[in-house]
Amino acid sequence: MAQQVFNSDFLLDRSIKCGDWMIRNQITDRMDANKGRSIRSYDADTKELRLTGNWMCGTMAASLCALYKRTSDSRYLEGAINAARYILSLQVMDQTDWHFGAIREITPQSIEFAPRDATSAAWGLVWVAEATGESIYLDRARLFADWLVEKGMYRGWPLYAVYMDPKLDNFYSRGSFQSGTGLFLYDLFRLTGDTKYIERGLLPIATIYRDEFIRDDGRLVLERDPFTGRVTHEVTGLDDLPQHALNDDFGAAMMIQASRLFGDRSFVEKAALFARWVASIQEEDGGFVQGRIPSAVPVSEMYFRDLGEELGDTGLIAAADKALKKLVTMQWLDTGDPKLDGGFQGVYEGSEQKKWGRRCVNMRTSAYALIAMLKAESDLADIWLGTHNKPFQDHRWIGLHDLVF
Repeated sequence: MAQQVFNSDFLLDRSIKCGDWMIRNQITDRMDANKGRSIRSYDADTKELRLTGNWMCGTMAASLCALYKRTSDSRYLEGAINAARYILSLQVMDQTDWHFGAIREITPQSIEFAPRDATSAAWGLVWVAEATGESIYLDRARLFADWLVEKGMYRGWPLYAVYMDPKLDNFYSRGSFQSGTGLFLYDLFRLTGDTKYIERGLLPIATIYRDEFIRDDGRLVLERDPFTGRVTHEVTGLDDLPQHALNDDFGAAMMIQASRLFGDRSFVEKAALFARWVASIQEEDGGFVQGRIPSAVPVSEMYFRDLGEELGDTGLIAAADKALKKLVTMQWLDTGDPKLDGGFQGVYEGSEQKKWGRRCVNMRTSAYALIAMLKAESDLADIWLGTHNKPFQDHRWIGLHDLVF
């Protein structure tokens, strides 16, 4: 916990403010086909507003489940369920369709989806299933995962983008940001016991990420050609870093679980190289690239702290503390605008060219901030990205079952 930076009451209050922003701006009218969506991006000056699609509904749902577990306030679970129900409406349910089980990107009319985005949507379903015990969410998460491991991957790595139109070509490139997919498949294994999600999911993804995407100096290879292995995008300079050079979309968290499950420290040690490189370019205020990559702040806070505690690395823990101090300054408070207050500064996604320095809120940063603050505030278990979740233990080593029949 980050008690040395902020006390629990402070972080919990900030978390509640963020959760309240999510559900206050969530569409709940049952006559509206957008029911369950909330703010994706909102600019207070232009009033441009975009609603969450598949993956932001998923991260919002998972984060709200964690807040519900921390507070027992049913409003947050209801918000998570609403978001999950919207995700269900995006899923392809025609069994004659090659894409059966896939989750469309934005609306039920979308003809495209990025498998990594759809993964976050299904990941949200996993955590709603865990929180509610309702089978529909787990069943639908499995439908997606089965499509993914059977059709949506090539030699152990997810496809980049899929288009449900025969006139359009898919994207096959391997992106580093897809690495977090392995952790979704691990979480699904924990709820189902189905080892194919390890054999065809976590194991190959963790191995490829370790061996092909993290350089020895810690920088990420951002993209590779899936057929030749040729590097097509990598980190070169620091002036114009792309988002996923720093926000790894939970690749480091995936590597921690892979290290624990497989008993192989090479996974977590390679992830630590990446985290230490990011810490080396962290700015004095705890941010990155003059604030141009806001999502990197909550994500790095989590992998700095989790890896630091896993390896006893005080430098990473210090970097996590800096990131947490920066994070709380990014929350909009007392502006009088209900679409801003409680959310976190994020990238502007509207029509104007200027992306930085705007009064803008974004669900990407906000959902990540909520889970980061809750993880720093307490030792919550059985939550999305929780390092205190129950570890896998083969029942063979626990003892015989008490069989009834």
